[in-house]
Amino acid sequence: MKKLFIASVVGHIAPGVIKSLAEVTRRFDGEWVTSKVIKLDGHFCAMMKVAIKPEAEDELKSCLVSEFDGLHFIFEQVLVNSDSVSSSLHLSVDCGDRSGLTRDIVNILTNLDLVIEHMEFNRVHVSTIGQTVFSSRLNLAVPEGVSTESIVELLEGVTYDARVKVI
Repeated sequence: MKKLFIASVVGHIAPGVIKSLAEVTRRFDGEWVTSKVIKLDGHFCAMMKVAIKPEAEDELKSCLVSEFDGLHFIFEQVLVNSDSVSSSLHLSVDCGDRSGLTRDIVNILTNLDLVIEHMEFNRVHVSTIGQTVFSSRLNLAVPEGVSTESIVELLEGVTYDARVKVI
């Protein structure tokens, strides 16, 4: 039986770095169950859920750190707590921007005990209307007993012009 762990890596973007990380993982008979990569201003951050034979885990981690000395690694055990999660919910939130908006959205989700699986926030100044527009995409794990309608209603109340769409 394979063991699961999360590998997080941060560093400067270099050609083929993600491919090289995957090749090293395969060299130890490991596999990425899932992965996420974000690139921003010449840097990247990647998270991989790795499945590997327990006896190869420490050797793989040591090899990653030594072969990619310019990258920063964090390794964590997978936390499995899916008992209370009944469904996934994908939302978009669009509105005029204001100070504290991201914090208010995160507080609403946290107070509902929702697990934020992915969130992306963007702000764009629109000169034709003379204001900055806020747009976000959220992927949430929703526990039993919390309705989609209540989540949408609370998020629409975060500001007067908020539009929330289930996608």
